[in-house]
Order: sequence, then C-alpha cells, then structure tokens
Amino acid sequence: MFEPITKNIFRWGTLDGESGLMMYSHLLLKDGKAVLIDPIMMPNLIRMVKVLGEPEAIIMTNYPHIRGSPLISRQWNIPLYIPDIKEADEDEEITRMFIDLYKMKGEQYGENTSLPMGIKAHLIHSRHEFSLHFENFLVVGDTAYGINGKLHFYPSGMWPDEDGNKARLNADALIPVIRKTGAEGLLSGHKEDIPSGLQALI
Repeated sequence: MFEPITKNIFRWGTLDGESGLMMYSHLLLKDGKAVLIDPIMMPNLIRMVKVLGEPEAIIMTNYPHIRGSPLISRQWNIPLYIPDIKEADEDEEITRMFIDLYKMKGEQYGENTSLPMGIKAHLIHSRHEFSLHFENFLVVGDTAYGINGKLHFYPSGMWPDEDGNKARLNADALIPVIRKTGAEGLLSGHKEDIPSGLQALI
C-alpha cells in the first residue's frame, strides 16, 4: 500500500471517484514517530503505519484536503493540526461550518506554530494553503505537482484555468518558499512527487 519516496517518507493514494484524479497522502517518519499529511482512510491503515512508526499527529495542508483526517484523529486519539483560518485568509464563517460539519477537533496552526518532528509551515498566499517543510522536502496539497520530473503549478493540466492567471499566481507564491527553504524535493497531494532537483526546476 505504501510507496517509498525516501527511507523516511512514504505515500499512498486512491482515485477520487468524483474528479477522476489520483489523490495522495504522505507519511513522514522520524525517531520512531509518524506524522500523516492529508491522510486518505484506507483498510488496515493503522496497522500499516505502526509497522513503520508510532502515529504522532495529522496535519492538513488545506481545508479541501480533509479526507480521513478527523476520523483518523478520533479513532487513533492523536492531534489534528488544521490551517489557521485567519492566517490562511479563509472565510471564517464558512470554514467554521465546515469544521463543525466534520466534527474536526483540531489545533489551528500557522507559520509560527511548533509542529511535530520539527516540521515548519509556510503559507502559500494565493492558495489558502500551507506548505510543510520536512527534512529536504516541501509538502503541498494542491499548489504544485510533478509530471515526468517537471514542476507544474495548479491548475494547468488538472483543472480548467479560466482566467489564465491562476497558475502564474501560484508559481509566484510558491517559488519564494522553495528558494527560502532550500528544499530539493516536492511532495504533492496529486500527480507525481519530485524526489530531487527541485531548486533547478525553478
């Protein structure tokens, strides 16, 4: 079920029956602990995770990537970190309804939050999304992804780009984070991960 990216990073995925896109989640490991990013609930997930490390927390990159996060957090009794509504410039009333609907009991996080395993959050301003810096990788939900080893930005190739500017805005928002962190790999919620050479692609 898990696909290794490095010895400390794994991913798993499934087809989204509504959009027809593959959705991916990531498992980060350090010192025998495991953090799940945007986790998709799958049969035997807890057993598979525990083979690799003790589950410590779940982190959502954005609200549309709720996936199995609330259920897994409740069932496993581990903390759920959700993006800070104000910092991500989300509509607070709508997002609160979203949180209540899914019974999300999570701690809101921002760029200054101390996250497990030394993970550092960086806001992607045009996306209402956080990238997560772990070791030499950035983890994103939707903002960017790989295709055949090349870096692409939402929505080109995934969703219609009605005004022709959204992909450029997303590039302009994420590229400074890539440069600031020095990350050499990108882990994405869709399409392909980029395991190395990220700096050269920007």
